[in-house]
Amino acid sequence: MQEAPTDWLDHSARAHPDTIALLGDGESLDYEQLRGEAGSVAAALADAGVGIGDPVAIDLPAGVPHAVALHGSILAGAIVQSMPPSGRDGVDVAPGTTYLDEAWVARARARREPWPSFSRHPALPLTRVLSSGTSGTPKPVLLTAGNHLWSALGSALNLGVERDDRWLCCLPLNHVGGLAILIRSAIYGTGAMIQSGFDVDRVATTLEDGCATVVSLVPTQLVRLLDAGAAVDDPRLLLIGGGPVSAEVLEEAIGRGATVVQTYGLTEACSQVCTLGPAEASDRVGSAGRPLPGTEVRIDDGEILVRGPTVAPAALADGWLHTGDLGSLDDEGYLWVDGRREDLIVSGGENVRPHRVEAALLAHPGVAEVAVAGRDDREWGQLVTAFVVSADDPGADELIEHARAHLAPHEVPKAIEFVAELPRTGSGKLQRRLLV
Repeated sequence: MQEAPTDWLDHSARAHPDTIALLGDGESLDYEQLRGEAGSVAAALADAGVGIGDPVAIDLPAGVPHAVALHGSILAGAIVQSMPPSGRDGVDVAPGTTYLDEAWVARARARREPWPSFSRHPALPLTRVLSSGTSGTPKPVLLTAGNHLWSALGSALNLGVERDDRWLCCLPLNHVGGLAILIRSAIYGTGAMIQSGFDVDRVATTLEDGCATVVSLVPTQLVRLLDAGAAVDDPRLLLIGGGPVSAEVLEEAIGRGATVVQTYGLTEACSQVCTLGPAEASDRVGSAGRPLPGTEVRIDDGEILVRGPTVAPAALADGWLHTGDLGSLDDEGYLWVDGRREDLIVSGGENVRPHRVEAALLAHPGVAEVAVAGRDDREWGQLVTAFVVSADDPGADELIEHARAHLAPHEVPKAIEFVAELPRTGSGKLQRRLLV
């Protein structure tokens, strides 16, 4: 991998000392303050015997202290992992991990000790992140300093960076989507706004106040903001990833003045792989955009393959990351994602892609949320089954008739089940495997 500087916090502190770096829960730090407090955390880690390449786990809620601990651990040369909001119990961590809890970080921040600049080789691990677990047990992924740097640069070239940007993070910091916001903002020298968990009223208030210029959301969060009447037109960008989003939802957001850019990414590629550009957001509804600069995507037997400097080295097989996701590239290089290969339903010898059925059912006003899965069946092999969270109690027969008007015969659900909620991960991704 080409060598590149990774002492980005030092650079931002020198170039933009007075720029607000972090905001959260009434606390804010500019870059000069962040560099000082992160240095204090690094010094405390050194006193605790943590050196270059040692594992550190941050076990405290999302917020400014969490981000300070992250940047301090990076300065110390550690490999950093963030714990989920539920805590450390049962979480896969590296042997010999040092845990940083709320009290430890508070003491370290108060030390006010200097710490020298540190730039690790870009090929060395920087973070340890567990995959989302949508298709099974979350797996640890080691992402290098170079992975994070190239991800940030590729995103900047595609989405642009403005000097007053403040990126709202209401995604869990133990997943790559939330973690990347903190590292990306430090590389840019812009602000990161951190909220612990997604609260629709709090996020809506933040949008209304005009505090956030960029917001990362999963589809369910976008739907809830639209339902709450949030001012989605105020941020310059809404970045939507983490799963399929219906064209109706996207068009509603665009119709209300939002610049919505869909993205496709995964942990092993350090977040974004493909992302729409702001200028094409309303012209390519449903597409995840083209690959970020430096990233290559190809389709092999329907599967999306990725390579480039953002991909974790250990995730490569035959030089490519085999994502397990299905998709296609159009003549202009835009990616269209068709869901997970393992989610494909084979019913009566016909292939059924769940996201097509879900999109059709979501067009019915009585459907708030829906997930489609294949249930084992003696006659059909797999029975196309829709699990519906209803908005105004439509009947199963009504939904099946609606599906017949919008889908091929083999795609129409054979069964409709009404549920109170759909199983999701902490980051809001659907856990389809738990449905059947």
